Amino acid sequence: MTTQSTSASRISDCWFLTSELEGERASSFRQERWCRIFLETGARLRIFNLRGAFSHSDVEVANEQQLREFRQAGIAKYTGPQASVREGMGVRITRRIKHLLLIDLYLPNVIKVLWHVHGLLKARQEPVVLMASSPPFSVAVVGAILKRWHGSKVVLAVDMRDAWAHHNALGGIKGVKRAIERAVLRRADHVSTVSKWLADEFQRTSGVPVDVMYNVATHYLDAPKADTIEWSAVDKAIAPQRRQLVYTGSTPEGHYDLASIVGSMALLRERHPELADRLQLVFVGACDEVRRAADPQQLDRGDIVFVGHLPHAQSRSVQATAHALLFLAHHGEGNKGVVSTKLFEYLCLGQPVLPLSLHMGSDVDELMRRYCGDSINAHTAAEMMEALARVARDGNSWLPRLAQIERVRELVDDYRHHAAHLQAGTRM
Repeated sequence: MTTQSTSASRISDCWFLTSELEGERASSFRQERWCRIFLETGARLRIFNLRGAFSHSDVEVANEQQLREFRQAGIAKYTGPQASVREGMGVRITRRIKHLLLIDLYLPNVIKVLWHVHGLLKARQEPVVLMASSPPFSVAVVGAILKRWHGSKVVLAVDMRDAWAHHNALGGIKGVKRAIERAVLRRADHVSTVSKWLADEFQRTSGVPVDVMYNVATHYLDAPKADTIEWSAVDKAIAPQRRQLVYTGSTPEGHYDLASIVGSMALLRERHPELADRLQLVFVGACDEVRRAADPQQLDRGDIVFVGHLPHAQSRSVQATAHALLFLAHHGEGNKGVVSTKLFEYLCLGQPVLPLSLHMGSDVDELMRRYCGDSINAHTAAEMMEALARVARDGNSWLPRLAQIERVRELVDDYRHHAAHLQAGTRM
């Protein structure tokens, strides 16, 4: 690996190509974290944030207060919980067509941002750090085009928060997408991602070095202690006398082994009904896939409870009230390198965690062993049933949990080191 300087002094202007930065999805918190890291250095930020298909924002941010105001103004536009972009049959069909035709790469606001930033770069002499936070992969494509047009005036960083060409749920023509992804990542000065598994995949398929920054939930680390909540305020079907194992978030199509996860509760109901009576699985958010998997199972009413979307603060209280938190690992070899913010949300609450479908040696497995001292590797419905039965019998004291919450702050230093390389104008 070689380091080549493109500037003699630290670059102070950092421009972000983003989407959903004004929301409360997990992706927005990683992008906010990058902004805060650069603000720590005294950088001047300019944020080009895509909104839907037609509009975008262009906002200059000089401090954390302005960043908070920008995000809060966006969040305030939504009067209630928002449905997941992955929910519903019509949405799934639309997404497949979108990825087949690569529509997300040339939406109207993507073209607008490309030409807008191009004009701004033409009008200046000083270099800028250009951070493209993908998904959507369109912002990475825009960054690669601007890098080609403006050369050393742009230090391009592509942060791959998720796979694109190799994502098993996105569809599209894989060969075409791999070629585009490879060209874009090779154009970048720096590439980062959220797990070692994904870094290895990007390095193997694109031949570029990739840094790893785990998606630490700093929005949980920096927040006050979460309040607990009365279950009756969440859903009348939740029985306080039972032990609630809670999952919060979405369950996108094809991501999880829901047949085994739901089947484990059905097996517990069949083989140990007295233990099943002590537990409830509670899914909060866009979990229609779980509901469909549960429909044909022989479950008693109340064994699995589905709660709709909740505001972020209320969801955090639900997590803090749970007997334990369910972590659903991505279904596939090595769990496909998926390390969601949810893991760190759970750990930073200090709550016990029951992971399901977690492969030994995967990123999440190693993180749990590193910070909790233990992990659980249950894959089949029978293995998961045994884990549920033990929770019903013995409670949650045996489950992994993070006792020293501040320890995960060390992972944020990786962001700072990466930002320093970018501002030094180096190419790795």
